[in-house]
Amino acid sequence: MQRIFLISMESLFPILFWVNVIALFFLVICFKCDSHAKEKQVAKLHIISRLCQAFYYFAASGRGILPDFLSVNIAVTAIFAGFYFESRGILQILKVNSKFSDRFLSAVCVAFIIGFNVIELAVPLGGIRITMTSLGVFSLLLLPTVRMLLSRDAGPYVKPSAVFYVLFLIGLLARALYGLRHHEMGILTTNLLQSLTFLSLLLQVIIALPSYAMIIKGRSDEALLLMATTDRLTGATNRHAFQDAAEMVYKNSMHRGVPVSLLFLDVDHFKQINDKYGHAFGDTVLTRMAALIDKCLRGSDLSCRYGGEEFLILLPNSSAESAELVAKRIIGEVRRARFDRHPEFSFTVSIGVFSGVPLSGQAMDDAVRLADNAMYYAKKTGRDRAAVRSEDGSQTRIFAEP
Repeated sequence: MQRIFLISMESLFPILFWVNVIALFFLVICFKCDSHAKEKQVAKLHIISRLCQAFYYFAASGRGILPDFLSVNIAVTAIFAGFYFESRGILQILKVNSKFSDRFLSAVCVAFIIGFNVIELAVPLGGIRITMTSLGVFSLLLLPTVRMLLSRDAGPYVKPSAVFYVLFLIGLLARALYGLRHHEMGILTTNLLQSLTFLSLLLQVIIALPSYAMIIKGRSDEALLLMATTDRLTGATNRHAFQDAAEMVYKNSMHRGVPVSLLFLDVDHFKQINDKYGHAFGDTVLTRMAALIDKCLRGSDLSCRYGGEEFLILLPNSSAESAELVAKRIIGEVRRARFDRHPEFSFTVSIGVFSGVPLSGQAMDDAVRLADNAMYYAKKTGRDRAAVRSEDGSQTRIFAEP
């Protein structure tokens, strides 16, 4: 059984070199084909990582032929750098972008590069080299491996890859302890622990390639979905996506006999804003409007940019009184909004509200039309206010006046 796993380091290191070269080729293709800046940044980190690791295994395979400063000092510096960039790439895939993690990994990498080269000058023993190298790589991979294991929304391909990282980390720790006890041990010494450690790394690289491709594909699919459902200017949900979700809520409310509320919003004098301050600033106003709406809503509420300067909100299980409170809150937030670019500028919004239990056979478009009519009534009576349409649609009253 031991013969199955006991592989000569002289054979395994060249294999790891070529596997990293193949991975490098695959990542360069991904980098060339991907149009998203974030994905290109992730690919770039992994490309640098594979380049550094390929150099290490090439130099380690030439141990005894190449000069020691190249096959030991520069090679080990390269492997530390390689796993540093790999760790950063993993954290970016997991969407962990924090200054703490970047600084931590940078500090660990620099500390082990300096520490290894100083110790190599003072005590050039094979076992010490292996201990330092193993501990350095272990320290660099520990944080991303833990984050992979704890991540809940990383997708189905991250956890299987994390298993091989865990096996590699266990092997590194055992290898570090073994190196301390056997000072005469060389980097190309063949034993079961060495073989299992680097076999787990080999499997991790092989598994990582399709996993990386599927993760990038999943993130690209998310980006496409976001583009299809989001208004590009404001970041709000677009009208089409809103209608699909709102129709489901509206029909569910009809079956359950619970009220819903619709708020139709229109930025006052928006044409004048564009004419006086320019269309670019008008876009800024719309973006701020979308943010203010989002600030005033619950997680279950739906909103969208309905068209131009118009926005539409659906409040599930909401009475007219609750809808009026939301409308007042939005009007207040809009009145208080200020812009650094034009400190003297302020704007207002008119809101139409319709609330009621959806009737059998009544389409959501009918409720939207009633909320729209109430909004026009608010504009006709002076703007910067809200109007609510009675449940039977016969009366409209003003509230939230200046």
